[in-house]
Amino acid sequence: MRIWLRSASVVVLCTMTIAATCTPRTALAAFSAAGAGSGSSGAQSIPASAAPIATAVGRNVTVSWQTTTLSGGTAAPQYVVRRYDAAGVLQTIGANCLTVTTTSCIENNVPYGTWRYSVQAKHGSWTGAISILGALTTVSVASYSRSSTAPIAALPVVDAGTIANFTVGETLSFRLDSPTGPILTGSPSTVTSSASMSVSITVPSGTSDAPHSIFVVGSTGTVASAALDIVIPPNLTALQMRDINANGKVDQVIAVFDDALGAYTAGTAPWTLANVPSGGTLSAVTVSGSTATLTIAEGGGAASTAVGTFTVALALNSAGVRDANDHLSAFPPTAPADLARPAPLALTAKDTNANGKVDQITTTFSEPLAAYSAPSSTWTLASVPSGGTLATVSVVSPAATLTITEGAGAADTAVGGFTVTLAANATGIRDAAGNLSSFTLTPIDGAAPIRLAQDMYDVNTDGKVDRVVVTFSETLAAYSAPMTVWSLASAPSSATLATVTVTGAAATLNLAQGAATATTAVGSFKIALSANAAGIRDLAGNMASYASTAPTDRAAPALVTLSLLDNSGNGKVDRLTAVFSETLSTYTAATAPWTLLNVPSGGSISSVTVATATATIVMTEGAGAADTTVGSMTVAMVASATGVRDAAGNLGSFAAATPLDKAKPAAVTVTDTNGTLDGRIESGDSVSITFSESLAAATVPTSTTLTMADPTGTGNDTLTLVGVSNGARTLGGSTYITTDATSAVFANSPVALSNGNRTITVIVGPVCSSTGCAGIGQRTTTASYSFVAATTLTDLAGNLAATQAKTTSIRMF
Repeated sequence: MRIWLRSASVVVLCTMTIAATCTPRTALAAFSAAGAGSGSSGAQSIPASAAPIATAVGRNVTVSWQTTTLSGGTAAPQYVVRRYDAAGVLQTIGANCLTVTTTSCIENNVPYGTWRYSVQAKHGSWTGAISILGALTTVSVASYSRSSTAPIAALPVVDAGTIANFTVGETLSFRLDSPTGPILTGSPSTVTSSASMSVSITVPSGTSDAPHSIFVVGSTGTVASAALDIVIPPNLTALQMRDINANGKVDQVIAVFDDALGAYTAGTAPWTLANVPSGGTLSAVTVSGSTATLTIAEGGGAASTAVGTFTVALALNSAGVRDANDHLSAFPPTAPADLARPAPLALTAKDTNANGKVDQITTTFSEPLAAYSAPSSTWTLASVPSGGTLATVSVVSPAATLTITEGAGAADTAVGGFTVTLAANATGIRDAAGNLSSFTLTPIDGAAPIRLAQDMYDVNTDGKVDRVVVTFSETLAAYSAPMTVWSLASAPSSATLATVTVTGAAATLNLAQGAATATTAVGSFKIALSANAAGIRDLAGNMASYASTAPTDRAAPALVTLSLLDNSGNGKVDRLTAVFSETLSTYTAATAPWTLLNVPSGGSISSVTVATATATIVMTEGAGAADTTVGSMTVAMVASATGVRDAAGNLGSFAAATPLDKAKPAAVTVTDTNGTLDGRIESGDSVSITFSESLAAATVPTSTTLTMADPTGTGNDTLTLVGVSNGARTLGGSTYITTDATSAVFANSPVALSNGNRTITVIVGPVCSSTGCAGIGQRTTTASYSFVAATTLTDLAGNLAATQAKTTSIRMF
């Protein structure tokens, strides 16, 4: 207990220590004092103060208490305030409340926790009893609360809030997600009130929409935070339409979002595509990173890479486009940006003048084109058929035409290794969106096979055309058309079309030979071809056709007949005639191309002349025996530029051939046998005629009527051998029959063949009849008998006997 003593003019504070107890008691004491003047003295006690009331506002605790009145009625001039934790352990109190001369104080920046306060009155060095502890008061931890707890839907945002229980004077910093996280911009910079302060903090763009916290960090270590919920669905930043395979049909749309996307399992369901170019449909959707790729099944409509009215829309879908925090994205029908380049449609090589050489490339692009002014060097043509080169380029949207200067190479309408390259060029092929077209492509074959040659042949060299080969400008496809696609007019020898085969670039027309005369001349022969889907066409299906056209004569004059002749009728061959299948050109080769072997009688070639289709070979008769049989004779002719050839220059030739026997059997000797009187006809006498070759036995009678006659007057006597001689033949003199106008007839005179049927022997019959039998005379000298064979006698080849007379000096019988 502390006791105050008062005198009339001086107050002296005395202190005494009372046993430690929180229950105040009054103690009285009096002290004497010496001093001059009047005075009085008395003693006062300092009672225990009432328990204080503590109120926390932020970090500041206001402690207030009732005035403590000393026993003498004087108010205590000072107070001592103490703070305790909830367990009653004394703490260090702030300076503001150490010694207070009022009945309240504010302890600033009180640590967080639950506290109790006491108060103790003081007068000088005297103190009263410590009050009982006041009620518990709590200094809450620092806090930060946002003004709105609604999710943030857009960034950047200035987020307002309030902090409490911060230490006044602290400098503040603002952090994202942790006390040491990224620094955020905010205000104020210094705590001016520990109770409550408004703050504003900027959450910048680019902050992910994952769950976040904003931390307010005081420089003395005070930290408070509040949760921040950013709900920003992935926003569409680009929507692009593409033609990935560059075929002129849209096949992909790329949707790019501003956030990484979560797992996607919604398939095509959330997407709506309207008016897709070419009628395409959505077939699949894949998501990677921030990109959704829409694969479009190309439609059956016309190729187009123009956006037109194409739109894409995305609906909310829990398995669809969303970020990692399941914030769902959607957007209304939106036209994609055109990133599809103009694509060439049917880049086609053509032969516009139908001469078998490519002279043009045409193509139409998949959308309208911007104005074209690029140089020709933008285009590169490689391996142009026939060696052609680019001449000009013209563009009339949406088509481009490349004119080609035909090359000097062989005609060729096949594409082969031909390529067309277009380089991207800012003034070249491009669409209104500025997408530059570029490509390297092999053109489509749009050039039909052109007939380059139509050649007529006589393959088996029999003088009748049997084949026509039509050569085209490129390899042909498999052929299965009916014969009616071909029209043949005035085919040589009345030939008809039998079969058609196609190999490579050639069609071979095999002709069935007609019964008409052999000829290898073109004459008025013409062939026409009509277009047919199974007929003459190239591998690209371009069908060939042509009007009635004469073939080129590739058929050499063919030997039709080769005939051996005895032109003089003397029983020795002296001529050959070679008849060819067409009119021959001028002949100047003489005998050089000809080879004759084993000529009968040992003859040899002398000269050759040609007229129309016939070559005549004149032979020098040999010294051998008369012989009009072919035997082993052969004739061969080699090709010669001045020899046998047609007007087209086709050279005739043939291997060793046996000529036809066209040489007539000729009488070469006439002999007789004599009876008892030479020169007088008697039964049993005979006459023999030997021919140059064997006779056909069937043409020789087995018996004949032999008539010897004396004409009226002085004419020569005659001899008739029916079936052996040609009528009555002069005996060259008279006296065989002595009476004019009479004849001796020997019927049934036997006829015999001998000497290999070359010799006819007529034997005078046994009986003479008629008027001259009594006047048979005798010729005593030889005379000239003129024999001409009967017109019924033939050789084995059917040649009638020669009509030339064989005159023999003979005394007959």
